Amino acid sequence: MINKKDFKLLKMKQVILGAEDEYRCKLSKEVQEMARRELQEDGKRRRKALSEVRQWMKSQPHFKKVRLDSNFILRFLRMQKFEVKESCEILDKYLTMRWQHPTWFQNLDCRDPKLAELTEMGYLIALPDRDKHGRRVIYSKAGAFDATRFTTSDMMRAHIMTFETLLNDEENQVRGFTYVLDEKAVTWNQISIWTPSEVSKAFSCCERALPMRHKEIHFMNLPWTMSIIFAFAKSLLSDKIRKRFQTHSGVDSLVKEVDVNILPAEYGGKKNLDECIQLWKKELESNRSTLLQLDQMKISGYDTANEQLQVVRKKSRHNSGSGSEVLSVVGNMRKMEISVE
Repeated sequence: MINKKDFKLLKMKQVILGAEDEYRCKLSKEVQEMARRELQEDGKRRRKALSEVRQWMKSQPHFKKVRLDSNFILRFLRMQKFEVKESCEILDKYLTMRWQHPTWFQNLDCRDPKLAELTEMGYLIALPDRDKHGRRVIYSKAGAFDATRFTTSDMMRAHIMTFETLLNDEENQVRGFTYVLDEKAVTWNQISIWTPSEVSKAFSCCERALPMRHKEIHFMNLPWTMSIIFAFAKSLLSDKIRKRFQTHSGVDSLVKEVDVNILPAEYGGKKNLDECIQLWKKELESNRSTLLQLDQMKISGYDTANEQLQVVRKKSRHNSGSGSEVLSVVGNMRKMEISVE
């Protein structure tokens, strides 16, 4: 247990980036009721949980620059249904992941040439209208990704920039997200830039370190050459998330689950894809300064005993050997495909 003298010293060493604020709920009555019903969130529990997480954050000597504002902390509490211990664990993983993978998490700047181009081509955007559940829909045109010009880090930054932008909105924290991922025209070159260990880390990051509620995940036009990779990737996720995956052969199947009106006009919706992209670019720009400030958060490489901080990576159920075998099989499949052509 940390004593008061040490606590004061720790507090002096920390830099508070987002000051403690008195939370004022601006959520609609409908969203507040959803938060109460699904997340066990009410005013009393929220105040208590915010206070406890802030005290915990201040007691962590490896947190050197931190955000203590309500918006930031609540995204972790809401992800974990206000279980404080679990929320703190995810928050620690999130900050550690930022420290471990700066090429994924740093410089989430919508004006960065690579990120701007990926957005402009519609590789990954949030659609402007909410679905029937009131969720924002994250849309991807995966075939737009040019593996000869962009890297896996560019891809991850595009995803994390999207996620962090959407998490600034409290309603999104409560409602969670729907995904519509069009895999049409995805090539072997786009798949092969990922190593099995990178795939494992990326999926671990998205499910276990980012404070998001992934509610529905729709894959459409999945090429047959990706079926094994898709199965391998799913195996890295929890049962809960796996059950939320749905695959669709085309739009006719997709619109049975997702309201066609919110989709780009190319899928039968009301707004064409270019209009959706331009609206998303405006949203990115309005959140740009907040995302750039995330780079100021720092953790040190030392724990409470002043020893080197060791980040223990839990072994995946699938070792690198099994992952390599998966990629080898798909590689052979690709060779067969070429020979047939």
